Amino acid sequence: MAAPDKPSHRGMGPICLIWTVALLGALLAGLIFAWDHTSWQVSSRLRLVGRISLGLACWCTLLGVAFTGLTLISALRKLQAATDLAVGHFRRLVNSESQKQALLTQISENILLSDAVKSVAFREKDSTVLREAIQEDIRTERWSSAEVLIDALQTRFGLKEEAQALREELQRSRRFTVEEKIHAAIGHIESLWMIHRYDEALRESEKLAQLYPRDESVTQLQSKTQIRRQAHKKELLARWDEAVRNNDFDQGIELLELLDNYLTPSEAAALEESARGVFRGKLHNMGVQFSLFVTERQWSKALDVGRRIIEDFPNSRMAQEVREKLQVLEQRAH
Repeated sequence: MAAPDKPSHRGMGPICLIWTVALLGALLAGLIFAWDHTSWQVSSRLRLVGRISLGLACWCTLLGVAFTGLTLISALRKLQAATDLAVGHFRRLVNSESQKQALLTQISENILLSDAVKSVAFREKDSTVLREAIQEDIRTERWSSAEVLIDALQTRFGLKEEAQALREELQRSRRFTVEEKIHAAIGHIESLWMIHRYDEALRESEKLAQLYPRDESVTQLQSKTQIRRQAHKKELLARWDEAVRNNDFDQGIELLELLDNYLTPSEAAALEESARGVFRGKLHNMGVQFSLFVTERQWSKALDVGRRIIEDFPNSRMAQEVREKLQVLEQRAH
C-alpha cells in the first residue's frame, strides 16, 4: 500500500510573515492613536505613520485570512485524498480478509466432514479402485489378497452379487492356473521318462505331490514312474541276456553300465558271473585285435587298441604287457 503524501510546510512561511506584519502594524497604529488622545503631542507625520500602519495591518489581515483559507482548503483536500486512499486500502484489505475467511471456512467445513459423509462422497471412486486392485491380484495370482479385497467390496459397499461374481472368476482363474502348472509339470516328468531318468522323475513327482496333494493325476505319478522304471529294467535285462548269448561283448558292457542304476545288490550278485564272462570276452577280443594290428604292422591302430586295453582293464595281465610295449609302439606309430 502506497504511503500518503506528507503535509507540506512551505506555505506556512508567507502566512506567518503576513500575520506578523499585520500584528506589528496594528500595534504601531494603536500606540500612535493612543498617544494622540493623551497629553502627549503627536506630530502630523506620526499620525500619518499611524494611519499607514493601520492600513497595512488591515491589508495584511485580509491577505493573512485569504492565504490561511487557501492553505486550509488545500490541506483539507490533501487530507480528503489521503482519507479516500486510506479508505480504499482499507476496503481492499477488508475484501481480502473476507475472501480468506470464506476460504478458511470452506476448508474447515471440509475438514469437519464426518467419515460417513466422506464415504458417501467418494463411494464410487473407492469401489472402482477396489475393483481394479482385485483384477490386478487375480492377474498376478495373488489369490489370498484378492479374496480379502472381495470381502471388503461386499462388506463395505454392500455389493454382494458383484462380489460373488468376482469370487467365481477368481476360482476359475485359480483352477485354470493350477491345471496349467500341473500339466506343465507332468509334461516335464514324462520327458524324464523318455530319457530314462527315473530317479529325477521320482523327485519331481514327490515335490508336485506336496504342492497338490488332492490332485489324482499328481498322486499317481510316483507309481507310474516306478512302473516305467521296472519296465525299462526288464528291457535292459532282456537285452543283456541276448548280448551274452550272442557274445556281443561291447553291447554287454554298455548294458552293464546302464543296469548299474537299476540293479539291487542281490540282482547284481546274480549277474556277476556272466558279467565276468563278458569282460573276459571283451578283453580277449581286444587282445586279438591288438595282436593282428601288430602283426600287420598297423602301429597306429595297435597303439589305439593298446591304450583302450590299459584304460578299460588296467589291472589285467594284458594291460601290463601292453604297457611294456607302449613306448615302442609310439615310436613306430610316429
